[in-house]
Amino acid sequence: MRRVPPLLISCLLLGATTAPAQAPSADPSPASSPGTLALASLPDEDGLASLLWEHSPELATARARVASARSDLTRAGLRPNPELELGANTLPLGPTNPPGLNRLTEVPNFSVGLSQLIEPGKRGPRQDAARAALASTALEVQAGLRARTYDVLERAAEVATVEVRLSELERLAGDAARLTELQRARAQRGDTSGLDADRAMLEEAQLQEQLSGERNHLAETLLECSRTAGLTCMPFGGSEAAAGFLATRLSHPRPTAELEQRPDLRALEAQQRSAQAALTLARRRWIPDPTVRAGYVYDQFVISGNQLHSVGINLSIPLPLFDRGQADVLAASAASEAAAKTHAQLTTQAQRELTSLSARRDAMEARRTRVRTQTLPQASQLVQRLEAAVRAGGASMLELLLARRTYGQLLLDAAELDLSAFRLAVALERVHAGGPKPPPELSEHF
Repeated sequence: MRRVPPLLISCLLLGATTAPAQAPSADPSPASSPGTLALASLPDEDGLASLLWEHSPELATARARVASARSDLTRAGLRPNPELELGANTLPLGPTNPPGLNRLTEVPNFSVGLSQLIEPGKRGPRQDAARAALASTALEVQAGLRARTYDVLERAAEVATVEVRLSELERLAGDAARLTELQRARAQRGDTSGLDADRAMLEEAQLQEQLSGERNHLAETLLECSRTAGLTCMPFGGSEAAAGFLATRLSHPRPTAELEQRPDLRALEAQQRSAQAALTLARRRWIPDPTVRAGYVYDQFVISGNQLHSVGINLSIPLPLFDRGQADVLAASAASEAAAKTHAQLTTQAQRELTSLSARRDAMEARRTRVRTQTLPQASQLVQRLEAAVRAGGASMLELLLARRTYGQLLLDAAELDLSAFRLAVALERVHAGGPKPPPELSEHF
């Protein structure tokens, strides 16, 4: 076999380095500004949750829910409004009795009264139910904010993985182009057949198509990230920053917070407390709610012996013979049982998930360690030895480019492995009770 000209070997080696190249497809991310989320400078969980709470349009409805629950608590603390009654009575029709009396100044009487409904044993349970309902709503919103924060982190990890893959694919496409050029040169000198050059050209076209698809994938992941965050996600700007984000997140310590402190489970506990208070309120419906009325009467019909000025006090007591709160008792009991059952089921499910996810993460970490400490270093060393052999004339450039292609594919697989490990880590954090701190307007209610 004829030797490849040294000048061609030198030109090819200039583009064949073992270090991952920076992805030139995305510009460096600008600093975060209103309406944008720069992934390269992504804040921690607390900062990201605060940003989402302020700017995500999906959470505007959640804030309205909390405000509505707060208004219900305020309403539960108010007493019933008193009623003012005004009356004009004994307005004569036809002749007066006795005859000749003035119809306006000697016969009619006028009254004014004030009525107040009294609710014995009901205001306390009603306030307790509203207070627990507000805590439940605030905790549900916090659980939604927590889930949205983790969703954004996962979308950012997907963007990071695509940028790492894009960088490696661009390098592989460059290697394929150099291989095509090498095979054409060899075919022109008669060192190989034209079929090898055609195969190299087809492989280069395949990689270019894969590279184009990965660029489209980057645009899709950025769009999905923007939809999830409610902000415009800006890319990391290079494989180094993207790989650093994945590595930093994966190095976080495992969550240790107690499962019972998870916001959604605490929300169910608050729902049960609210239902129990509503049940107490329903059971006290048999206690009548009396209405006390105090009134004053100005009676002009004194000729008949009526009193000109008089006051009166009345007490009206409803009789709970039929509706004693039976329907409300059934509804409150069902709500309490449902909350308790759901809490128990979610707790059991979370414990199962913890066991499964912990085992999967241990296996994933072992696999990542093997790839990072054994497979990739061995592939890198092979590429380096082949580079040295090509310089010394002991190996062909074709062998070097094929080895580099294998190394690049291993790097692509390692990026996908990092993404899978990232998702497992986030899944474990979702099951545990950790996560971002709640905004003050939520935490003050639970």
